[in-house]
Amino acid sequence: MKANIIVRQTTEADYSAVYDLIKTAFETAEHKDGTEQDYAVDLRNGMGYLPELDLVAEVDGKLAGHIMFTKTYVTLPDGSKHDTLMVAPLSVLIEYRKMGIGSALMKEGFRIAERMDYTTAFLLGDPDYYRRFGYKLTQLYGIHHESFPAEYLMAKEIVPGALEGITGVIHM
Repeated sequence: MKANIIVRQTTEADYSAVYDLIKTAFETAEHKDGTEQDYAVDLRNGMGYLPELDLVAEVDGKLAGHIMFTKTYVTLPDGSKHDTLMVAPLSVLIEYRKMGIGSALMKEGFRIAERMDYTTAFLLGDPDYYRRFGYKLTQLYGIHHESFPAEYLMAKEIVPGALEGITGVIHM
């Protein structure tokens, strides 16, 4: 069944409901640490926060999902920085899963990111899930993180070819 999904920018009035949504959604997640909702608050209060890329999905007027893209960078071997985005967290309430909500949030995020001149996005997540959005393991590009496991660290070229020649360390 295809849901009537509305994706819109998160408002301050949504913050409390989004906090609860993330907490509830991650209760059933295979990989979690229980602090995902607090991490989202920290990101929202951080220097890399982009309100245009803090998105919620509604189904019949009820919040069903959330995604946030924040600014980060890859440090290149010469010490310069390649600006990019980090996706965290993507949350969909269990009763709304397999309805296309995660896809709708991700696609709208890519659309807005490209309009804002961002060409790449990174995340830490399940490769089996995120490959459907075009994410690939960062090690294929010569990009790594100092502590996150390579088998879950992924990158997406929002603009094809955007990671050509980009190697180094992703900051997340």
